[in-house]
Amino acid sequence: MREQEPRMVRFLLAACALALGLWGIRWGLPSQERLARILAPGFETQASLQELSDSWTQMHQRLGSNLMLNPDAGASFTGIQSVEPGWTAAPALLVNSIRSFHVRSAHEDEQSYLLALSRMRPGRLQLNPHFFTYGGAHLYVLGAWLALAAEVGRISLHSSLLPYLQAPAKMASLYLAGRLLSVLAFVGCVLMLLRIGRRHLGWRTGALAGLMFALCPAAIIQAHVLKNHTVWSFLALLTLDLSADILEKGGLWNYAAAGAVSGLTVGAFLQGWPVCLIVAAACVLRLACGRGATGPQARGLAVAAVCSIGAFFLTNPYWLLASHEVLAEMNVLRGFSTVDFTHPFLFLWNPLRHSVTSPVLVLMLAGALWALRRGRREPALLLCLCAFVFGLAATSLMGNVVTTRQVRYGLVWLGVGALLASHVAVMLIQRDSRARPWLAGGLILVLANLALQGVTYSYNFHIDATPLSTHVRSGEWIESHVPAGSSIGLLRLPQPSNAPYFRYDRYAMRFIEPRLFGNLPAAQLPEFLAVVAPDYDDRPLLEPNLSRYASVVLFERAYLVPWVRIDETSTTANPLIAIYRLRHED
Repeated sequence: MREQEPRMVRFLLAACALALGLWGIRWGLPSQERLARILAPGFETQASLQELSDSWTQMHQRLGSNLMLNPDAGASFTGIQSVEPGWTAAPALLVNSIRSFHVRSAHEDEQSYLLALSRMRPGRLQLNPHFFTYGGAHLYVLGAWLALAAEVGRISLHSSLLPYLQAPAKMASLYLAGRLLSVLAFVGCVLMLLRIGRRHLGWRTGALAGLMFALCPAAIIQAHVLKNHTVWSFLALLTLDLSADILEKGGLWNYAAAGAVSGLTVGAFLQGWPVCLIVAAACVLRLACGRGATGPQARGLAVAAVCSIGAFFLTNPYWLLASHEVLAEMNVLRGFSTVDFTHPFLFLWNPLRHSVTSPVLVLMLAGALWALRRGRREPALLLCLCAFVFGLAATSLMGNVVTTRQVRYGLVWLGVGALLASHVAVMLIQRDSRARPWLAGGLILVLANLALQGVTYSYNFHIDATPLSTHVRSGEWIESHVPAGSSIGLLRLPQPSNAPYFRYDRYAMRFIEPRLFGNLPAAQLPEFLAVVAPDYDDRPLLEPNLSRYASVVLFERAYLVPWVRIDETSTTANPLIAIYRLRHED
């Protein structure tokens, strides 16, 4: 019988995760204040808002119900385009930009979930989201969650875009409600790690793993966005817990439960498929440890497979009912996700290291070696090692997982790695050794470093929701230091995530594709250039012409201590913004 942890441990872990998730939860949301930063007073009339609404409807009628199948859906602008100052009606080139500041958050993907839900008409049993990349096991739960929020009066649901254009706070409440679901799942992941530890590895291991996950930058990032990654991670950890029950007790019920939850995991996120291997690994390890006969385990595994497949299709029925559309969308996605057998080492060194910090990554790898050494003596630990290896191998071979932000594709495996890291740390400290104080002190330093990293990320989300954000400060600088009518170059059409917030009608706006900027003739270069680096950095593409400019001001992400900085590829919150001015040779 495993020792029960003190109740205060559960409370403190939940409180820590909740605080880190909620701090800055309102970042990048639509607001009237944000609109006032970019639009002239009086621009928003009933007629102009109606035009924005009508153009949105016409655009989506043209693009079709499934945006993934239309190559024009992601089109922005091409070449070099200009908008002259002094406009009073939205220029054609900026219509989508202006509308985005009314209804989009500063995370580009969040709108996709609301758009998918808007395709549905539950009262008419029209539940096809026409967007299958985001699994139904999460999408339908999100829809029910928003319906509940509307029922208790926390949000307003409308079938038209116009009410949200008229009151951006209404749209902000939708994003906020969706993000709160991500925060709850984040807290659930932390408590699930405690549960796995308590039931199978020791509560101290579970508590330490939960704390590591709560402080992990990659997890904190996903807790702040309306996406499926904390939800499927919770389901994956529940699958691991149930699979450990298979390993210990067997039984058709345990097989069925683990199989069903694994199907829900994949149903919430396709790249979560390695969780199905965890159930199979539990069966194999049970046989290897002599805990059951082959026949019953084979039947149990068959039941698990049936339940997994059933749970997937129950929550993703349109994989059967609209199979042609699903297959067409999956075919498009193949171009974004590739397998690269040289990638694992790059994955470990760059995105994974930045996601958990170098000391924690070393501790995870040490925990993996410890679990391998313990072998049959601790089957549950060996099962965690199998899950970690399966998940990490699948994620590290994905050629598109090259940034900290994209570690979301393997978020749960960081939690499993935290179990391995915590177990080896607890075992070493509990040994009767003179080195115990030094080991405990080293662990405290590792956790303190991780805490500084995690809190710095939450702090930047918080800053992004205030007038101290780089978007606002850079926009204020432009309006104070750049004369009206001057030409300002941007590399993308303005969106809430990728531009300074200033009055766009006051300046001659020059939009130049990054690939073209470097070789433009000097006569075509704008006087000023604003470069925003949310989770990418265009500056290396801008040479040699960037050398013609002097860097006049740099708005960096916030930091709490000088040696802990946000990884530049991690999030679009509070991005780095650099302003340049063209040098004029005498």
